[in-house]
Amino acid sequence: MPTHTRILLEKRMQIFLEHCKLKRQKSRMDVYMENLKLVSNKEIYDLDDKDVLRFLIYKDVNDSGRTVVHHYSCPNVGTDNVQQCLDHVKCGLRHQSESMRVGIVDKLRKAFEDVGRTGPFDSTTQLGDPTRASIVKEYMLYKRQEQGMSGVRSTKARHISKEKMDKFMVNLHGKILGLKKGVRRLRVKQRRAMYGYCFSVIKRLAGAGHVIAANTVRMPNNRGHVFNCTWDKTQIIDSHCFGFLCVKAKEPWCPHCVIDDWVNEAKTYGMDFSKGLLFPKINNDGTANMKTRWKSKDLTETLKRDLESFHLYEGETPHSFRHGGTVNSLKQGKSLEKTMYLAYMKNVKTAQSYSRGMRVLFPNFDWKDTGISVNPESIDELDLMCQMKSWKAFVSAGPTL
Repeated sequence: MPTHTRILLEKRMQIFLEHCKLKRQKSRMDVYMENLKLVSNKEIYDLDDKDVLRFLIYKDVNDSGRTVVHHYSCPNVGTDNVQQCLDHVKCGLRHQSESMRVGIVDKLRKAFEDVGRTGPFDSTTQLGDPTRASIVKEYMLYKRQEQGMSGVRSTKARHISKEKMDKFMVNLHGKILGLKKGVRRLRVKQRRAMYGYCFSVIKRLAGAGHVIAANTVRMPNNRGHVFNCTWDKTQIIDSHCFGFLCVKAKEPWCPHCVIDDWVNEAKTYGMDFSKGLLFPKINNDGTANMKTRWKSKDLTETLKRDLESFHLYEGETPHSFRHGGTVNSLKQGKSLEKTMYLAYMKNVKTAQSYSRGMRVLFPNFDWKDTGISVNPESIDELDLMCQMKSWKAFVSAGPTL
């Protein structure tokens, strides 16, 4: 092997190993294993099934969960708080059972496998993987039964409606008009462009941080933008092409024009969009390293702060743009297939979970009172599901039972 090739091989090998080390440092697997060892005061080779069980119960009682669970005999079952419950051992905030299985148990299992502790756990010899012990499986079954009797359902991120998005974008524009030219105004323009981009193309807010500026194409006659993206949580390989037209004469705000406004302002600060990111992290002096991406924590805190400044915050997260954009796409008349392509969705089971049974059980139901003016047979599954999520059987303003 030539010397220069061997040098390149060694350098690339070193880069890969550093990547593996950094990735492992950030792994949730390591975080949970360290917590488990801290709670049990044991090393990984000494941990047994009782230690894993105590750790899972610890996670359920240390206020780190967000799922409200009532005991089946509690008079407050079906409500969203536990403040008025008499027994705060049987009722409380828990980890959703499936979330604990995938997010904690499976991560611990991978950590045990990495040190050679695999296979069924033997309580006599203390050999094997403690997460596979019968007592751990029994606790996970107990959680599912407990939450099932409490009426717990899987919840998704709160979606941001088109009406709220319009109000949010208009208020941000007003804020920009009230600011003198400077770094603060530049940052607001960038955030407004990111919000508009994610809502319009049905992407998570973190996805905006990975858009490559050079892969963004302008349509002829300045009619819109086209994006060719290769990285997001749901698209790690292969490219995904999407975009939007200019709607400045039809809508309260236009994502195409909002992005142009951000880019033109950024260019006055010397930013070069022929390479690097479309939405890089901005330094305090207005400069930006075009390769510096936003951190997820910063995006969450920034979105919350912006919404709160206009009294619009109702628990939205960076995922809310994906949910809200999906609903808006369907309301605009796009088919489920087109919406799923735009959002890079691969599975229609979520869309069918609510509405499939309704069509089978009530094919002749009069849908006019629901706000749906057409025959349900022609409604996209996801549109019907979103409608049904807003329906409530028993409300204070409704008829008495």
